[in-house]
Amino acid sequence: MIPIVLVGAFGFYYLYCGFSGTIPAHKAVHMAGIMAKVAPLFGLLGTVTGMVRTFKVITTYGNQNPVLMADGISEALITTQSGLIIAFPLLLINQKLAEKYEL
Repeated sequence: MIPIVLVGAFGFYYLYCGFSGTIPAHKAVHMAGIMAKVAPLFGLLGTVTGMVRTFKVITTYGNQNPVLMADGISEALITTQSGLIIAFPLLLINQKLAEKYEL
């Protein structure tokens, strides 16, 4: 989940720099757009690793105890949610900046 947070932090940082004029607007919009597109991919990667972990538990212990499977399923759901929570605002703000600066 740490890569998702870092992607979100960098994306919002570039948007802030674009608004404040620290870096040129076209660079800020471009980098924020990349971060917005990468965040769901990290969420999907976390989903896959969480489900792989769940299937390893199922093959080792069987599916009789759902408590053992909950850790992997939780990882899958949390990383998916985190990727989407970061991507949606970045995409919306990125689109508004692109429209504002006609990029």
